[in-house]
Amino acid sequence: MAYTLDIFRFDQATDEVPHRDRVEITDFPETATVLDALEHAKAEIDGSITFRRSCRSAICGSCSMNINGTTGLACKTPVRSVLKSDRSIAIDPMPNFQPMKDLVVHMDPFWDKYTRLKPYLQPKDRDEDHTTERRVSPEDMHKLVAVANCVMCATCYALCPVVSVDPAFAGPAAIAYAYRFIEDVRDSKRKERAAQISDDYLWLCAHCYACSYCPKHVDPHDDIIAVKRATIEEGITDAAGPRHALVVAKTIKQTGMLHETEVIQGTVGRFNIKGLIKVAPFGIRLALAGKIPPLFLKPVPKVDEIRTIFDTLEAPVLK
Repeated sequence: MAYTLDIFRFDQATDEVPHRDRVEITDFPETATVLDALEHAKAEIDGSITFRRSCRSAICGSCSMNINGTTGLACKTPVRSVLKSDRSIAIDPMPNFQPMKDLVVHMDPFWDKYTRLKPYLQPKDRDEDHTTERRVSPEDMHKLVAVANCVMCATCYALCPVVSVDPAFAGPAAIAYAYRFIEDVRDSKRKERAAQISDDYLWLCAHCYACSYCPKHVDPHDDIIAVKRATIEEGITDAAGPRHALVVAKTIKQTGMLHETEVIQGTVGRFNIKGLIKVAPFGIRLALAGKIPPLFLKPVPKVDEIRTIFDTLEAPVLK
């Protein structure tokens, strides 16, 4: 049966606004992938349709695009799995990127954040001075295997709601690659890398798990948590993000409850007068709403059970 590709069309060289073209596919199987269908449409119907592709095997990451509102690899997406009730498929460029032509987007912001991390091994000594292999135990290598499967398709970046509201955020892929080198025992720049990624708004991550949808099952969210932990372990805590994480953990471990007053002071900085003045209206609204807790909170019953959870997870907390 026939089906329709509802394709986003735009050429930055000639168009002021995008439009859509509906391309009828009448003689191509539904068992094919969306990429195969696009290739057929380009070869047989409209040669001006533009998109990126290369390996067709989910290895190169080139064909990432938005299919019926979900970003993923066109070469891994069967047509029959995404046909809507009207037998159409809406195909758009990845969100969080500026369209260049049709389904091709400007990737510079994504790659700029990646290259800022210096994504290569930086050992203590030069290769020419190293006389033996830099061996890694199976246990240490196991930590790096998943992120090594990343094909830089930018699906996680396109899905990230934080990137959509603040393009300065490094994005899931860059942070995952930071983890890959931060946890590599052969690398000598752990603290420098942690500081670099922390400066790239690491702590803006909202832990929404949107990036957990990964065509290669990398799951950058787990790596983001690990990188945050590494920055704290390296003493990179002079910012609102790590201070907030630490004071929240501290108050909950001490009392079993979140102490809002303590959290505000700890996040802004107890001696940051300008910062405290800035958040004062927020504190006043909390007080008027009856949300300010007592100055000294009593621990909840069985608080020792909560502390056991923290000890089990080895959560970093202020002493």
